[in-house]
Amino acid sequence: MSASPQPVAARASRLARALVGLTVVLLLGTGLFSLAGHLGGLDWRLDLASHFRLHYAAGAALALLLALALRRRRLALVAAALLVAESWQVAPSWLARPPAAGASALRLVQFNGLSSNPRKAEAVAWLAETGADLVVVQEVDADWATALAAMPGHVALESVPRADNFGMSLLVRHGFLDMVVRTWREELVAEIPALAAELAVAGRRIAVLAVHTLPPVSRDYAARRDAQLARAGAWADEQRAAGRIPVIVGDLNASPFSAPLRRLLRDGGLVDSQRGFGLQASWPVDHPFPVIAIDHCLHDPALVTAERALGSALGSDHLPVRVDLAWPAGQVP
Repeated sequence: MSASPQPVAARASRLARALVGLTVVLLLGTGLFSLAGHLGGLDWRLDLASHFRLHYAAGAALALLLALALRRRRLALVAAALLVAESWQVAPSWLARPPAAGASALRLVQFNGLSSNPRKAEAVAWLAETGADLVVVQEVDADWATALAAMPGHVALESVPRADNFGMSLLVRHGFLDMVVRTWREELVAEIPALAAELAVAGRRIAVLAVHTLPPVSRDYAARRDAQLARAGAWADEQRAAGRIPVIVGDLNASPFSAPLRRLLRDGGLVDSQRGFGLQASWPVDHPFPVIAIDHCLHDPALVTAERALGSALGSDHLPVRVDLAWPAGQVP
């Protein structure tokens, strides 16, 4: 016996209403969180919403597909407008074309190693195999410092092991050691170390700053992180005025869409090495939380990102970042 047409029609109507409701919820949620992220310069809590632009674009795309399937023209128009707005934010990470790369300058690897990492020996072996000229490791404790001191082919220029999550080590490949002019320690804000080095690469000066900022989990921490990022921008200006080219690396605890990081890029006159290589989401690893890009290498426009890639999980909640920096094509280093 066939089903009665009335119950089938009723179920279809209920499903359609439920899908319309889902579409409206997607649009409202995506739109409100997106707006909050744009207002991140006003309050640190609003800025937390700025990190998920790619997720908002995916939500808007899903809402658009639902609205088109349901033939809800107005909802489709709203979803399309929201999708365009979010795509405008994320598209440069894939579509922007870095200048053509010429002669290689240096390979840099940075890794938030996690102080409690149980796979330190494996991570150190991987770092050595990258052939990086410079290696920056954050969250370095005494065990990490010992493991890094034995890294094949590299020597620690500066190391500040700590019992908290703000220890750091800066290492250089043995064959690159002659390029090092000097190294020093900075304090961008009180009690939080940063490591710096001046290099002479092919007769030109490059200044490197390794920064590990506080996470923005409270008003105080967010303010101190922002102060670190602002000071990093001022440091970049100081290096440029002294004839050096700055490279700023680190887990900056901010995505490319965060207001403080945008200010650092603008005020420091720096380039995000991700542009043209896609959003390389590096944190958190093996966690249900949405993955976002907070591990960065920002550099002077006088350098070019020739290649950028993430490494595999090595026992940390962050993925390592490898960046090959070069001089612009046609420029004699």
